[in-house]
Amino acid sequence: MSKRQFHPAGAASRFCLLPCTLGLLALAAACGPAATIDAVPVATLPPTLPLALTVRPEGTSPSPCGPLWPEGEQVTLRGLYRTTGADGYLDVSRSLAAAPPCWARFFLDRDVGLGPVAWEDPVYLEVVGLLSTSRWDTAGLWDVQVLRWTALPLDRAAARAACRQAVVQQTAALQELDWASLALAAYVTGTAGFRPAAADLAGVTVQLDGADDRSGLILLTVRGPDLPPVRPLVTRWVALECLYDIPRGQVVQITATIRGEVLE
Repeated sequence: MSKRQFHPAGAASRFCLLPCTLGLLALAAACGPAATIDAVPVATLPPTLPLALTVRPEGTSPSPCGPLWPEGEQVTLRGLYRTTGADGYLDVSRSLAAAPPCWARFFLDRDVGLGPVAWEDPVYLEVVGLLSTSRWDTAGLWDVQVLRWTALPLDRAAARAACRQAVVQQTAALQELDWASLALAAYVTGTAGFRPAAADLAGVTVQLDGADDRSGLILLTVRGPDLPPVRPLVTRWVALECLYDIPRGQVVQITATIRGEVLE
């Protein structure tokens, strides 16, 4: 059997991503060993944690995690479950302290009985299974022989609302941020002096991207306002990432960066 190529959603469209931003499905290669998530009683957790604002330069996109485990390893995964056609899969996004998050996608070998699940409304799922990469050419993609699975609680609306609220709370900091310092060299001059309007940071669209399988964290992504045009056919925008702590029900970190695309 020949190995399958993986093409992220939208790759066949008339847009192609800039080299600095190969989309939300790209990852940092230094992920550590897997670990299951230990449940922490909510009553023992502090009611809130300080909200951290971090930055990432344009051109440092996420990239595939891996290798995570040996071929055939039995693992316990927690991720966001979605379906595309006949394929059901888990999206995992690991948060790394000194690098962009890395991603992995795990295709399940059987139907788990949830029916079609849209990208916008994933199900938080725990899967125990055996892993294989034999049919994939692309790093970060795995097949899973499912042994058992469990749907886990996740209030998607609350997670999105918490991300929007956290963005609003950081409006002043995002306006004072030196966006030119994050820009690629060719775009520094055109980015200088950019200041996102408060209205453009309110009511943003939030997507649930992936779950960190080692902790109760969900990665949500936000497309903010466009930056001033610098080159023809190139669109760049404020990109924000929220790390949402499920047990606490709050965003604990926002990362600000720049993403873009070029019209072919």
